[in-house]
Amino acid sequence: MSYFEALEDGIRIEKTGHYSSMYYPPCRFCGTPVRSMSYLRTVNYACPDCRKEAVAQERAEKAMNNMTNKERKLDNAIKRIAKMTDINQYDVAIDMVKNRLTHTGWFQSTEEIMVALELLRRGIRAHHQVKIFEYSVDFILPDLKVVLEIDGLPYHGKNRARYQQVRD
Repeated sequence: MSYFEALEDGIRIEKTGHYSSMYYPPCRFCGTPVRSMSYLRTVNYACPDCRKEAVAQERAEKAMNNMTNKERKLDNAIKRIAKMTDINQYDVAIDMVKNRLTHTGWFQSTEEIMVALELLRRGIRAHHQVKIFEYSVDFILPDLKVVLEIDGLPYHGKNRARYQQVRD
């Protein structure tokens, strides 16, 4: 099927053996011929340089979206704390959390951010996202010899119950 589609679409074809061919469809970005062992009309081909650039751009967009989500979670945490107490007590802690928002895997829930803010405000030494065996725990408080796991809303669904039981 790909051979006939390539012929109909005017794609360059080179025979590489008795039953095999190499196809050269254009890159969807720059038009450079892309070497491929098969051809399908529905596939958008990309040359290595354009693919690398597209992947880098996709990663940058994902990081930006992730940052936006984390900023929204921080704002929610601040609002929730402000309902209970004077938020001005947390200014230093908020600045410290803002500086750490870009860390991969950190601050996955609003509740986790709230705990981090409270620990920082109280001056409690904590290590965040620490690997223990095959799990990663939210906080280790070495001075208190405590492992602290904060489960936000996403971790309380029906399908997570068994996983949480094994993990606990």
